[in-house]
Amino acid sequence: MRQTYDTIVLGGGASGMAAAVSAAEHGRKTLLLEKGNRIGKKILASGNGRCNIMNTGKPRYYGDADFAGKVVENCTAEDLGCFFRRYGLLVREEKEGRVYPVTMQAVSVLNALQYALKINRVDLFLNAGEAEIVHTGGEFLCRTADGTEYMAERLIVCTGGAAQQKLGGSFDGYRLLRAMGHRLVPVFPSLVPIVTDRKSVSGLSGIRAHGTVSLMDGKTLIHREKGEILFTDYGLSGICVMQCSRFACGKSGLHIEIDLISDVFPTQKEAVDEMVKRRDRFRSFSPVTLLEGILVPKLAYAVLKQAGIPLRGETADSVTDADLARIVQTACRYKVQAIETRTLDDAQVTAGGISCTDFDPQTMESRLERGLYAAGEVLNVDGDCGGFNLMFAFASGLIAGGFRKGDSFIPEGKIQ
Repeated sequence: MRQTYDTIVLGGGASGMAAAVSAAEHGRKTLLLEKGNRIGKKILASGNGRCNIMNTGKPRYYGDADFAGKVVENCTAEDLGCFFRRYGLLVREEKEGRVYPVTMQAVSVLNALQYALKINRVDLFLNAGEAEIVHTGGEFLCRTADGTEYMAERLIVCTGGAAQQKLGGSFDGYRLLRAMGHRLVPVFPSLVPIVTDRKSVSGLSGIRAHGTVSLMDGKTLIHREKGEILFTDYGLSGICVMQCSRFACGKSGLHIEIDLISDVFPTQKEAVDEMVKRRDRFRSFSPVTLLEGILVPKLAYAVLKQAGIPLRGETADSVTDADLARIVQTACRYKVQAIETRTLDDAQVTAGGISCTDFDPQTMESRLERGLYAAGEVLNVDGDCGGFNLMFAFASGLIAGGFRKGDSFIPEGKIQ
């Protein structure tokens, strides 16, 4: 049996749902094909279940960053806010431009998108498997795992990236778009924890600290981020570490320097002066007390150990001025060897993907195949934490479906 549609969307993630709703809003009979048994799995998992859906700040994208910037110019944070409000989702902006649902629940975002699909009468096919696609005579034939065939003049590929296969990540979209002549930029994990040497993180698993992380190649700075750092049994995690990870993937000989005290002491001289006072005050106590109240005890111990301070019953008054300077320098540059990043299954997003060179950022249409569109993580775009990746997914999906710069979503407007 063969059914005919105006638009077929492959993939029920953020970009796929947005594309399907947008296409249907523009009067197109639309089918959304999802290979799994549920839609929106990654949405529910994003932001620790809170779903940071976009960011009002300056775009922070990698890969085809210029392309991504044009996409979010063509469908702005204001446009997205109006779109979600139209379907009942209210949002609020927090620090650093991060925008969340008012409920702070990812399920509210998914519910709004599901309402939008139903209101706009989008047909949803779950458990479709990896659809077989044939493009002939200006139309796309999609054959699902059960042999059902669907035809449409427009095909929107929103199959996502390869990250987090347990939540639907796959290489399906890459294979499909490559078969249609598009180039694949090699993929690798981004926004992923970093595996380090065990010695420098020994005994620190579970400790959180705020500081600045610098990814170094010898004395050359590769990338620097500031924020919360999480020590784990295998290495380092936390937002600022994960935002450095895309620059570490596949490289050897790198190390990380962690500044743990500059938020407390603007200069190293001020830190040393404070250590001198503490040495006099706590002279009969362990040298660990020199960092009491600045770092948690286990982290203070690790800093002193890396600084070469004896900790076999010595007291603070045995610490020399040279030792104090070394302690402060170590606390400003706690050194950890970077071994590798964790895998795509541990990554929040895929770096690399289908090159955007042959897509139009105003329409998301392929320049190689008329009627073929792509949106979201399948493309060579990845962003920092803070809502940038979901923002690109939603914006590119809406544009692929038919939204154009200057269009408006009227939240109070009647929904047919």
